[in-house]
Amino acid sequence: MDQIYHIPSDGLEIAAEVFGAGEPLVFAHGLTGNRHFTRAQFAPLSDRYRIVIYDQRGHCNSTPVTDPTLYDLSRMADDMATVMDYFQIERAIVGGESMGAATTLQFVFRHPERVKTLLLTVPAFGDAPNPAAEEIRNMGREIAELGMAGFLKNSAQRLSEKGATPDVIAVIAKMQSSHDPASLAVACQTVIDWVMDDFSRLRKIQAPTCVIGWPNDNLHPYALAQQVAATIPGARLETMPSLVELFRNPAVVGRIYERFLIDLSANLGESRE
Repeated sequence: MDQIYHIPSDGLEIAAEVFGAGEPLVFAHGLTGNRHFTRAQFAPLSDRYRIVIYDQRGHCNSTPVTDPTLYDLSRMADDMATVMDYFQIERAIVGGESMGAATTLQFVFRHPERVKTLLLTVPAFGDAPNPAAEEIRNMGREIAELGMAGFLKNSAQRLSEKGATPDVIAVIAKMQSSHDPASLAVACQTVIDWVMDDFSRLRKIQAPTCVIGWPNDNLHPYALAQQVAATIPGARLETMPSLVELFRNPAVVGRIYERFLIDLSANLGESRE
């Protein structure tokens, strides 16, 4: 098993791991996610990239956070910078999923010179409130009131009624149960209200960008993925069938990004000839 690093950041500790070898790639998971699920997604890239994965503040093995003011977008973008500094990475392929996509975009706005390539999986936060905000706030309240075990029991029932299979329910439960309940409750009730101000800054991003989206997900509107890809100059939009595919086969994300990075490298090689 790879070493777990506990990196001081903003009075907290950020848990991180590194696997693979090659060019650095740093990726931030989404709300209720963790570095373990990120690892499953990026396993296909480990033969050519040195992949840095970390638990965002308040999640999994990072310091629990119950002060809502600490779930601040800029402070979480600074966590990414701190993780890169710890591993002496000046410039890298960077990316994030959902909440992590917002974290990464804020990092890009603050440190564009440190971004070689940008990977964004299902952006959840644009210049308008997230359409699933009340649902996620209720999730946070339920965790706070019932504890993790009570919440997971109710969540499994709801997911089953929506047609989720036992294997998908089990993956979600394992991921969500990795967090401190009080910390996750506050995160759900706080992060979901993020709105990215001045979304026009996307037009200034110069790093080659790949955006992954999928349809029929209220929390991650496909229209937002389309908007992000259309606004960042030259960005590529890739579409997955559904959120369910992510939980059944997380490595599909890595394979999409692998194709993008191979194509990008080939195009750069052609431009030098």
